[in-house]
Formats: sequence, structure tokens, C-alpha cells
Amino acid sequence: MSKIVKSKAFVLNKLDFGDSSKIVNLYSKEFGRVAGIIKGARSPKSKIGKVVDVLNLVEIIFYKKDGRDLQIITQADLVSNFTHIKSDLEKLKYASSIMELVLKLTVEDDPHERLFNGMVKILKRLDSEQTEPMLLFIMFYKFFLDEIGYGIEVENCSECNAQLSLSPVVLYNYELGFMCQSCGSEHIVTYKFSTELFNKIICLSQRNKNFSYSKEELESIIAFFEKFLIYHIDEYKGLRSLQMY
Repeated sequence: MSKIVKSKAFVLNKLDFGDSSKIVNLYSKEFGRVAGIIKGARSPKSKIGKVVDVLNLVEIIFYKKDGRDLQIITQADLVSNFTHIKSDLEKLKYASSIMELVLKLTVEDDPHERLFNGMVKILKRLDSEQTEPMLLFIMFYKFFLDEIGYGIEVENCSECNAQLSLSPVVLYNYELGFMCQSCGSEHIVTYKFSTELFNKIICLSQRNKNFSYSKEELESIIAFFEKFLIYHIDEYKGLRSLQMY
């Protein structure tokens, strides 16, 4: 039996279905990721079809039935369309990457209000601030890793428990994790970080304004996060959105 429910949701992606409908993937506050169909959405007269656009934050009404592959979406009202993001290719690149992360690495019917609120917060910042878009994306990426259970908030060497901030360099092995220079010299090293860059990664979620990041450092952090997830999650192949613009 289905019930009528309402929720705010981000539009993650959409695709045409049949002669006039659209299938959409959304990330909602109350229900997590939701796949739905909007009948008649491609008609020029359809108001809902225009509102449900990728990246938009909308309030949707749909018939929810457990076990059904596609929920039937009957209404959508626009909450925000983030116009400044959509008019700036750099901001759009990283906003699209956020949508893609959530689409690829969350599961349907698994509500996570903290993650939804994090999306609202970071997209509002991307839309309104002059902060480097790549830095804002990386801040969300680290937050996202924490929320899906792949956090990297570490202070000590995985082998000898020494404080990593005291090591001249911090070394990383996919299986063993972060190590001090002494322990890392005995193992295959996947990544090598200066202590300064390692501390910058750890402090991303703390909004430490004493740190500044070069473009090269930001690109290095993204590359590490991407390869970290690719190694740990078999079905994850990386973000296409990072290559689009």
C-alpha cells in the first residue's frame, strides 16, 4: 500500500523515459535517496518538469510504496536553483561532483539527515561565497567520507602509534593506513605527504582559517580521496564531473 509523503530533496540526475516521462534520482531529507518517475514531465505545459532540474533543491510530494523501484512523483515546488553556481563553470563543476558523489555512494531508502543538511550548507556557500570552489568541494568530500564510514581522522601511526604531526613526512599504504616515516620505510608506500599537507587534510573539517591551500595541494587532496575510495569500494570508478569542465 502506498502513502502520500512530502520532503525536501536535491535533484541528483534525470533521464527521459518513454514518450513523455522522466526518471529522476533525488536525495531527500526524510527518506535518503529516492528514484522516481514524473509522468508527462517532458510536455511543454508541465510545470513540474521545469522545476525538477539537476542541482535544484525542491519540495516534492510522491506516492511512497516500499519495495517499488520507482516512486510516483506528483508535485514539486522549487526551494532554490542556485543561480550563481549555474552561471559559473568552476562552481558548477564542483557542485555537479557533489551530486555525483551522493548519487553513486548512497543507497535508496537510507535517510541521513546530517548528510542532507551538509549538502544544503555547502551548496549555499558555493552559491554565495567567493571562497575557492575546489576548497569547498574538498571540505564536503572529507565530510562525506566521514558520514559514509570512510573517515580519515587519524592522529597516530597505524604501526607504532607515534604522533604523526611529529613525523617529518606522513606515509600512506592502502591496507595499513597512515604511518610515520620510520614505519613507512618498511612497507610499500602509496602516498607521501608533508606533515604540513597532512595536517591541512585533517583540519579541513575544522575550518581552520590559519591554513591556506595552493591549487596543487587541493588537486593532490582530491586525487588522494578519489584513489582512496576507488581502492575501498569496488563499484566506484571516480567522478566524471571532475573531467567535464
